[in-house]
Amino acid sequence: MPTDLPLFHTERLVQVRLSGQVAPSAANAVVRPDGQLAVLPGQGGVVLGIGPGDPAGSWVSDHLEPGASLRHPDEAANRALQIFACLGNRATVIDGPAAGAIGRVVGKHGAVLVAFSDETLARLGPGEWVAIEARGVGLAIEDEPDVAVHSCDPGLLGLLVPGRSPDGRLRVTAVAQLPAAAAAAGMGMPAAMFNLDLEVEAPEIAEIAAGLRFGDVVVLRDQDHRFGRQHRAGWLAIGSIAHGRSAGGGHGLGLVTLATGPADRFEVGIDPRATIADWWSV
Repeated sequence: MPTDLPLFHTERLVQVRLSGQVAPSAANAVVRPDGQLAVLPGQGGVVLGIGPGDPAGSWVSDHLEPGASLRHPDEAANRALQIFACLGNRATVIDGPAAGAIGRVVGKHGAVLVAFSDETLARLGPGEWVAIEARGVGLAIEDEPDVAVHSCDPGLLGLLVPGRSPDGRLRVTAVAQLPAAAAAAGMGMPAAMFNLDLEVEAPEIAEIAAGLRFGDVVVLRDQDHRFGRQHRAGWLAIGSIAHGRSAGGGHGLGLVTLATGPADRFEVGIDPRATIADWWSV
């Protein structure tokens, strides 16, 4: 784990094997801001040729989920899948032509999103089962009681927050910082289960959002995501872009919260190369 940052509870984290089925693709009917109805490829299924590191907002789609989207038909098991799966967790296809192939959890939406190689995705179909080695719930950073970590594999946290600055703050590098006005659909929802849609049409946000890729690290200002997501001045949330934008108003690129806390506990640097997409090949 490439970090000099002491982490709480790593040796006591529980690893549990979850399972989910590749969900069918959805045809989303969306009313555009101009009142026109569009039917577009939506979430679910297996998305070919698009994955971490690719542009997130340029596709003719609605809430595009790159890779494979997993759900469980049992409600309780699906809730566990949504809560316990963490970005960076290892995933293994367990039936069908792609059985044995390995991927990584890369996002959450209504489903858990898993990246596989193009070769694996070409052999994977809706209804097939994938197992996830889930580990990360309960992870915390030593001496940071106000900083919460969500949906983050311990190894991925080491990449996201590699250490401390000379004055003791947590070092984080992001592609962009966005104002609280970018927080749209998903406010009030549990940060450990679901993503937050970013409103990307506002002039001060649109130019930045146009260049975001799947896996990019983004900092959202004046946000407290410890529990249900809420606005809170002087706090911030750090997350990764997981799904594509929507043609409908109030919905946009999907951000999965990975950490949140008081802004004065972080030293945020900006670098266009700040992406967790590199993790999937580590």
